[in-house]
Amino acid sequence: MTENILLSFIMVLIPVTLTYFLTPFYIKLQAKRKITTINFRGKRVVTTGGIILLVVLWAVQSVYYFYPGKELFPRQLMFLYLSGIALLGLADDLWGDKKSKGFRGHFKILWEKKVVSTGLYKAVGGFLFGTVVSALAAGGSWPEWLLKGIFLALFSNFFNLLDTRPARASKVFLLFSLVFMLVSREQVLVVFPLWSALYIYLFWEMDMQIMLGDTGAYLLGGALGFPIMLRVTPGWLLFLNILLLGLHYFCEKFSLNKVMESTKIFTWKDPRGEI
Repeated sequence: MTENILLSFIMVLIPVTLTYFLTPFYIKLQAKRKITTINFRGKRVVTTGGIILLVVLWAVQSVYYFYPGKELFPRQLMFLYLSGIALLGLADDLWGDKKSKGFRGHFKILWEKKVVSTGLYKAVGGFLFGTVVSALAAGGSWPEWLLKGIFLALFSNFFNLLDTRPARASKVFLLFSLVFMLVSREQVLVVFPLWSALYIYLFWEMDMQIMLGDTGAYLLGGALGFPIMLRVTPGWLLFLNILLLGLHYFCEKFSLNKVMESTKIFTWKDPRGEI
């Protein structure tokens, strides 16, 4: 009974309380420092909102350390991975060239200007970091590590492709994680705190005061991708990698926004009428 109360406190009360007080403070701080970007409606909004989710996870992990329950999966390695890719995303949010979009844009800069963009650093860094962490977490041979590293990099970047409208990446995360939790309940220790934090955070994002940025999009993608990587076979990983590569190629050629805007689940509105 005591353990269940403690677990509820960790997964709900800490994320909700932290997000409720931290988000408005963070918006004011970043707006004052001009850490902003222009959204799809031409409105200037604070970016790097994913830092709030990362702080929540750090706080939760620090309490999990004393939790008497069983270690269900390599949680500490997962938190390490999420911290790493979120910080890579933060670097791209702060110093990245927003004119270079997609893999084609980053490689074009490398080819024409002989300059490595922050986006390319983020992609390569995410792959290398994912490869090392997956090797430590799941073992196996080096071809499996490469497959897992590629999957983690592509899956995290998929959520980055979604972060062009308020709450879109969060909606996909909530939907996918709910389905996956029906199969893999151990994920609850990371996913539920994120659900709790997003429930509060999205009030500000739907009001277009803040957006997750690469920081948050990569974190959400990693939080969902890491446990998937641990469970699926190399054959499935190869299939998923081909699927994700095809999706990235599609997004280079066509507008993902138009496809998603024709799907009701991605365009429901809040009470104030915002998308």
